[in-house]
Amino acid sequence: MMILNTVIMLQMRKNLIYIVLLFGFIGVAQENPISIETDTTTIKIGEQIQFKIKVDEINNVVFPKLQLDSLGKVEVIESLPIDTLKNRLEKKYLLTSFDSGHYVLPKQLVLINNKQFFTDSLLVNVATVKVDTLKQKMFPIKSIKKEPKTFDDYKYLLWWLIPILILLAVILYFIFRKKEKKEVPKVIIAPIQEALQRLKELDDKQLPQQNKVKIYYSELTDIVRTYIEKDINIPALESTTNELIETISDFNESSKLGISKEIIQQLKEVLQSADLVKFAKSKPIIDEIKRDRTAVEDILKNTQHAVHINDEKVENDELNEEIFIQNKPKKNNLVKYILIFIGVFIIGIGVAGYFGYSYIKDKFIGNTTSEMIDKQWYTSTYGYPSVSIETPEILQAQSLEIPENLKSIIEDVTTYNYGSLISNFYIEVTTTSFVNELENFDYEAGIQASLQQMAQKAGINFTDLQEEIRLNNGIEGRIITANYELKNEVTQQLNSNKLTLLFFVDTKNIRQIIITQLASDENAEQVSERIIKSVSLNP
Repeated sequence: MMILNTVIMLQMRKNLIYIVLLFGFIGVAQENPISIETDTTTIKIGEQIQFKIKVDEINNVVFPKLQLDSLGKVEVIESLPIDTLKNRLEKKYLLTSFDSGHYVLPKQLVLINNKQFFTDSLLVNVATVKVDTLKQKMFPIKSIKKEPKTFDDYKYLLWWLIPILILLAVILYFIFRKKEKKEVPKVIIAPIQEALQRLKELDDKQLPQQNKVKIYYSELTDIVRTYIEKDINIPALESTTNELIETISDFNESSKLGISKEIIQQLKEVLQSADLVKFAKSKPIIDEIKRDRTAVEDILKNTQHAVHINDEKVENDELNEEIFIQNKPKKNNLVKYILIFIGVFIIGIGVAGYFGYSYIKDKFIGNTTSEMIDKQWYTSTYGYPSVSIETPEILQAQSLEIPENLKSIIEDVTTYNYGSLISNFYIEVTTTSFVNELENFDYEAGIQASLQQMAQKAGINFTDLQEEIRLNNGIEGRIITANYELKNEVTQQLNSNKLTLLFFVDTKNIRQIIITQLASDENAEQVSERIIKSVSLNP
């Protein structure tokens, strides 16, 4: 009897353990706030599956970038925006596959309040499409049909055509522009003046009185040789005395320079005296040195007079030719400029007609706010921690550098924008991450600093400030509206503009969204409201 009671007690304890474990698992399953749902798990090749992740929470939820099967056979067609229902968020994905088989989507990671939760895995069956060749009528193979050319096929040519047109315009400008010759006065010292100046400087040195006769004769002959080389174009500096005299004599006879034989003989004697001093250590007396000095000056002056006796006639002929050229009638280039303008204008019209006005307008001119309402919008995330926002144009990243004195405070700054602060419509998303936590953050001081920075950047003053507390995914913030006036660069008139600033602060981050617009533009107001409603802060 005791053994039976013992067995019964053991069996009851075992059942109790099973019940506890069972309720434990139920409790765990009930604690998981994530579930998945599909419209089907069996499709044919090319059909779609709507895969949905449900989360029983609306704050601080980060959905995953969908992890697909290990073989990569299942593809994501589209990731749809997050739907916000009563106390629940839903994220939908459209899936498909073009290979038959059985594929397993792994568990998906979802973050809720920085905690990790996993969905269940999903088995997807993809079947082939059966074709009954007995009932299906066979057709002959058709040749490949070329699709009609569209603008996208030629779009890349635009980036080549525009630089070519600009280069062509610059070349035409430099070819046909009116060249105004600006004469820059040049200071030219005649060889004779330079030689006489050097003689005077040599006298001032008083080298013979210092018993530096060799140096004196070296500089004296260098003066006369340099003059001959510059004014008569005879290589005198590297020639010996005999070579130089022979060259001058031959050149004097062939070119009829008119240098007298006495001057050439005088030059020969001076050069020979210098050679005796430099190479034979001759020591001439003071009278001989003075005689050679006087001879050099006579040689310079007589040679210069003989060489340039016909310069006056040549100068008169050149002057008359210059006057004749200046008196020629100048052609009127106005016709050329008009033809260039017409050519560039026709080319521009042709480019606009070929590529389409709407494309050029989207790329270079920009869309009006009325066009923004009707065009396709984009939902994207920007910065870190990211801000999800829907905009009519994809925002462009701007490069920012943190000043050295702030790197110990600010960890990272990212900015994305469209337009400019002085345009009719502007969007900006900025995230700033700090090194330390922001304790007891002063919203008023932070907002005023942001407004002051914008005012200085655009040269404006904000008025009629209004502030309202706003919560987004559990993160506290403010929405500020203000008015300001901005001068139109074309009409030079003051336009009334409106600023909307969304300013959110969490533990270590500041995120702000800036929208500026014309105050009187109703379409801009609709665009602004749609953007503001789409803002979602991710933890």
